[in-house]
Amino acid sequence: MASWYFSNEFNNSLIFKDEEDVERRKRLSNAALTKLLNVWIKGDKIKRKTKLKLYRSLVKSILVYNCGTWALTKSEEEKLNAFHRKQLRKVLNIKYPVKITNSSLYNKCEEHPLSIYILENRWRLFGHILRRNIEIPANKSMNSYFATHGKKFRGRPLTTLPVVLNKDLSRLQENTLQLTTREDLEHLRCIAQNRQQWRELSTRIRKAAEAPPSDD
Repeated sequence: MASWYFSNEFNNSLIFKDEEDVERRKRLSNAALTKLLNVWIKGDKIKRKTKLKLYRSLVKSILVYNCGTWALTKSEEEKLNAFHRKQLRKVLNIKYPVKITNSSLYNKCEEHPLSIYILENRWRLFGHILRRNIEIPANKSMNSYFATHGKKFRGRPLTTLPVVLNKDLSRLQENTLQLTTREDLEHLRCIAQNRQQWRELSTRIRKAAEAPPSDD
């Protein structure tokens, strides 16, 4: 996985190496989760709502920090979803042999698959960048990407943010939007200037991506 070809560190996140950033986020969030172990195992003394509030503010916030920059494959998204569910089970102190379906777990925790949260952040960040000055580094990186997009390279194509964003758009029915050329980018930039239109587009993309979780 790779993003827009960034090569600098930003807020302690290695956004030019998504694999390292994701694995680091998982380690840091698990460390935070473990520090609160006494909170999770005292199920009768602490309300579920309170525990989930603590999880979101002290653990999940670490896990998803900077997630809007990640370019993830489907397999990587599923692994993150499974990792997130494992953390939720610990928060609810659900241990073997007790079983709970994925859908029931999400309902109990009032959560969604982490991939949906990442998608929302991806489009929120994308819209924010498109509304910024064309000369900022992020916009220059996007323009540079599409300037070289037509060139052929050896090996399997990278999963980049433009590829992931275009896949998001491809889920929409009766849709003419895509992100494969500089012209597509400029068209989306025009839409982003109207925040209401951008929110509506992001909502449509989210709804298209949502599906009942598998009960593995």
